[in-house]
Parts: sequence; structure tokens; C-alpha cells
Amino acid sequence: MKMYLINNNCIFNEAQYELKNTNNSQVIRMTAMRAKCLSYIIEHAETGVIDRRQLSQALWGNRSEFVSDANLTQILYLIRKDLKSMGISDLIITIPRQGIQVNSQIAMKLHEPVKKTSLKEVIAKSTKTLFTVAASILLTTTVFFNIH
Repeated sequence: MKMYLINNNCIFNEAQYELKNTNNSQVIRMTAMRAKCLSYIIEHAETGVIDRRQLSQALWGNRSEFVSDANLTQILYLIRKDLKSMGISDLIITIPRQGIQVNSQIAMKLHEPVKKTSLKEVIAKSTKTLFTVAASILLTTTVFFNIH
């Protein structure tokens, strides 16, 4: 699962179905369907206009023909509301009678989280480095005394 940085201040985590504001640590938990919809929109942002039928098909599969258009409208409304509470307005633009489009003025990119190093890992690496330095000193001393 991927993580995206939206507007340089909001991280969307697909796996945890959440939006997190990087400025104040506010977190919004989303439903699986809203997260799936936002993921699809982000992944298809470069294609231009995303057809509503295409989006419905991606969300509901073969059942999409039995799902009301109002259901998709409601999901898009809730995503917009979640984003707005994160300070992101107008990420999703409605194109009448066509579908939706992602606002190209709002920055979005794949987010690679910084790996946190545990204390155990730091100690193991430090011990290895210390051992390497000690072995080098021992080898150098041995060579020095054998020459002289």
C-alpha cells in the first residue's frame, strides 16, 4: 500500500485509511470505500477527466450498474469534506456531465516515510563499528611491532 503527500502538509495512508496533517498531527480515519476512491483518484490524476462510470466500476466492480449515482456523489462529498478539514480545498473538481478531475495546482507525490532506527539497531551498528576500529588498531599495532 502506498502513502501520498498532498499539498505538502497532508499524508494519505492507503493501508490505514487515514489522512494525517503534518503540521498539527490531526488524523482523520476514512472508511475503506472512501480510501479506495481517493486512491483511485490520485492514481489516475494524470489521465485528466476521470469518468464517473469508470470510477464507479473501480469501486463497486460488476455491481456498479446497480449502485445509485448518489452513492458516488456522497463518497466524493465526504472525501472533499475530509480534505477541507485538513486545509485542502478543491483537490477534486467536478466536470459537469463528464466526471471529476484533480486540481493540478495542488501538489501530490508519493510519500516515502523516514525509517526510524531502533535503539537496538543503533547499538548493533555502533558495536560493529567499534569492533572494526579495534581490529584495525590491533592489526596496525601488530604490524608496527613486527617491523620494528
